[in-house]
Amino acid sequence: MRLLLVDDDELDRMAVVRVLQSPKLIKDIVHASTAVSALKLFEESTFDVVLLDYRLPDMECLDVLSKLTNHASKHAAVVILTGIADDEMIERDCIVAGAQDFLLKQELSQRHLTKALVHAQARHALNQQLMETYARLKFLAENDPMTGLSNRYSFEESLRTAILRAQRTESKVGLLFLDIDNFKLINDSLGHDVGDKLLQQVANILQTVIREGDIVCRLGGDEFAILVHDVEVETSIGILAQRIKDSLNNPITLSNTQHFISCSIGISTYPKCAQTAEDMLKHADLAMYHVKQLGRNGFHFFTEGLQERVMNKISLEQQLRSGTLQRQLLQYYQPVIDAKNFNICGAEMLLRWNHPTRGILAPIAFLDDVEELGFLSEIDSASRRSACQQLAAWRSNNIVDQDFCLAINAGEQSLKDESFQTSIKSDLDNAGLTGNCLSIEVTEGVLVSDFDKTSTILNKLKTFGVNVAIDDFGTGYSSMAYLKWLPASILKVDRSFVQNVPDSPPDCRVLKAIITLAKSLDLDVIVEGVETIEQARLCCQYGADMFQGYLFSKPLSPDDFANFVKNHHPELFQASCNI
Repeated sequence: MRLLLVDDDELDRMAVVRVLQSPKLIKDIVHASTAVSALKLFEESTFDVVLLDYRLPDMECLDVLSKLTNHASKHAAVVILTGIADDEMIERDCIVAGAQDFLLKQELSQRHLTKALVHAQARHALNQQLMETYARLKFLAENDPMTGLSNRYSFEESLRTAILRAQRTESKVGLLFLDIDNFKLINDSLGHDVGDKLLQQVANILQTVIREGDIVCRLGGDEFAILVHDVEVETSIGILAQRIKDSLNNPITLSNTQHFISCSIGISTYPKCAQTAEDMLKHADLAMYHVKQLGRNGFHFFTEGLQERVMNKISLEQQLRSGTLQRQLLQYYQPVIDAKNFNICGAEMLLRWNHPTRGILAPIAFLDDVEELGFLSEIDSASRRSACQQLAAWRSNNIVDQDFCLAINAGEQSLKDESFQTSIKSDLDNAGLTGNCLSIEVTEGVLVSDFDKTSTILNKLKTFGVNVAIDDFGTGYSSMAYLKWLPASILKVDRSFVQNVPDSPPDCRVLKAIITLAKSLDLDVIVEGVETIEQARLCCQYGADMFQGYLFSKPLSPDDFANFVKNHHPELFQASCNI
């Protein structure tokens, strides 16, 4: 045992030394007569026990005791020596402050002092174990065991503290919410061990990029968050986000193999975006998911517009689940015109939402969100069933003839529905219709998402006599491979190829090439977005079979469509187009 004896009275020190004559217990005794010299010795060397006089000339005992017991790296048992008898308050204060024992100088004996030192050292050792255990538990409670970063609980506490500080100092706080793109693919293809090592590398990279004092946290899975203190301008957070993105775009080497990753980052700030830690995390998360929707590998600041969109989506989901929205959907029909004689040969059914406060909404205002929420197949099915009944009513009232073909859009969710083709057959049978009066329109994006399955389903539809149309051709992959193998009979040229015709010669050449390609594959061609006589005339020259556009009519309600058919005069268009 090595002992530091601190007492300004040399006689008292010598008395203690005489009492401690056991060489087996005390290996070395170092003397100090002042608190300052004692603390210097304690800093420079290592001791097992400190015998500290309660009264020193240069510092209060409790202050010395605090410095000894709260030292960052040095630890020793402390026993207080005093000549003041029967002062329980002093003894209690010393024990509370961290002393292991409290002895009266006049009662010292070899047995008494030796026992006190041994017990003090034992109690100190137990106390150190307790403190170390507490430190380990505290670390586990506040840190992510895989990366060593702060965990969600600790981070949220730090964020709340940062906001309170920013309120007092009128400063700004930034929060970056980061998610590794396609991380599930890494886990599924390379295993969770590689995924864990990759997350550890990401944690190391993030810690090297941030400023000193800022905090990195692993929220869970592949999600991280960064707390930025004392933000001067929002552009500085954008610069940090770009630096993070660039750093993570560099290859990460694991087991001699390079891995390439990217990340999506959402950003929120206090006080501009939110007033609480919970709202800051929520808003940064929303901004991050917006980046995902835009194609990943980027960053985005939270905006009020983004919040409004999310709240609209929440409201939309509630209306979908309650069936309110479905009851407010209207079916509109846009005529399809035969290019040979300008007669009405069909129509495309289009949905509109009769919103109680916003009025009639076009599909672009709600269908993408409906699809994301998983309700598009249900809506497609109900609208198709109703459209077949409407077509049957028109035929029964001699508004359209037997050759009239109704086009209905089919989304990806509908094509994944195992009952899709049998539902169409049932809808036709219940309406007393044959398959050739129906055309199912499928976009290029839906086709290539699962080409083999889509092709199989569409081939089954063909056995019912149902026509298949490729919608919005030219805006997606425009692959000749699926044009060759799909059971399609119609190709619809997207309106974007018609907008600048005939004023733009390059656009004219592209339009002509698309129509020529389709005709070479024995496909009928419908040109969408025809708005002028000049466009219609040129499409006729290029070989288009049908038109659809505002030159003839906008989408109409069922009653207005019936009136349009009755009042349509094809000869007017024939004369204008010199047919």
